[in-house]
Amino acid sequence: MSLVKLSYSEYEGQTKCWSIQDATFSNINLIVGKNSSGKTRLMSVISSFAKILGGQQAPFESCKFSAIVNLSGREFAYEISFNNRAIENERLVLDGEEKLVRHSDGTGKIYYELEEKFLDFKLPPDAIAAVNRRDEKQHPYLMELHAWANGVVIYLFGSEFGKGHVLGLTEAESLFRNPNAPLFDDPNNLVGIYSSAFARYGQEFDKAIIADMKALGYSLTDVGSENIQEMINVPFSAICMFTQEEDLGFKNPQMNMSQGMFRALALTIHLNVCAFSKSKKLILVDDIGEGLDYERAVAIIDLLIFKAQNHGMQIVMTSNDRFVMNKVPLSYWSVIKRTGGSVTMFNERNSKEKFDHFKYIGLNNFDFFASDYFSTEIDDA
Repeated sequence: MSLVKLSYSEYEGQTKCWSIQDATFSNINLIVGKNSSGKTRLMSVISSFAKILGGQQAPFESCKFSAIVNLSGREFAYEISFNNRAIENERLVLDGEEKLVRHSDGTGKIYYELEEKFLDFKLPPDAIAAVNRRDEKQHPYLMELHAWANGVVIYLFGSEFGKGHVLGLTEAESLFRNPNAPLFDDPNNLVGIYSSAFARYGQEFDKAIIADMKALGYSLTDVGSENIQEMINVPFSAICMFTQEEDLGFKNPQMNMSQGMFRALALTIHLNVCAFSKSKKLILVDDIGEGLDYERAVAIIDLLIFKAQNHGMQIVMTSNDRFVMNKVPLSYWSVIKRTGGSVTMFNERNSKEKFDHFKYIGLNNFDFFASDYFSTEIDDA
């Protein structure tokens, strides 16, 4: 299950126009580019596209999405455009056959599997057909798209990552008492995510976290969530994360961890939730390696690639960190460059000759990034 291609534009014809066309993706992706080139914005676009299909995001003011997603060997080509928060057009093509088309007045047609024919419909101007026409029997292809969209998650590695967020005692108690507690889905609520996952998966979940943290250079004997007052003297009760390291004889609460260690712990927990639950299939990690030293930045890349290869995940990472760039093979790279509001992506799929040529030069990957290899393509675009 993977995102294959994405095009996006907003405010076309205006000075604030921004676009990226025919961005292609493989199973493991590292997007590199200079500051303000559009790395974080592209991650936000991918996340927003998924939220639209998942029914979690309202229509946009003025923009267009066009994407190809491969699900179980079938190609879903979906496009949608918005104008003044109304849907201008929408279309879904599955393996070359049109399944849904919708116009600006809300009218359209959709293929009914049981009847084996198209039937007309009409929706309000701001209602997305791919969301509102879901039907497990008649339109199972929309259910597949919806499931994929809800399996996309974005983690902002360079952010606080929920370090200051704790969990109320009442909420935590309900989680620990319910073995079927729903998994939290807020990347900034690490203690909630961990607690709900531990209630479901138990000690095996902790063992996986400890093993992954050891691979990142953190030797832990224990990890978990506990009342903060059991660890440090504070005037309030709340549940927070803790770790216990081999060379320390006490539990260290999340607020006392270094930012680098907490980010590593947070990402490790999130990745194991994805692996254990099999609910997340496209993992977006912005600013990977930010705040980590060389060894741990390299180790966390290895961990992400391992998870992708062994748990059926697609990984899209961004970075302009030299350590990260030199670690990740060029075959996983996509270089993005921005001219005005237009962003162009280069990788082995559309610039194979230049990528292959560089591999024989003998320089490191960062030199490839710093070079002007793609200046001609930008100028001619």
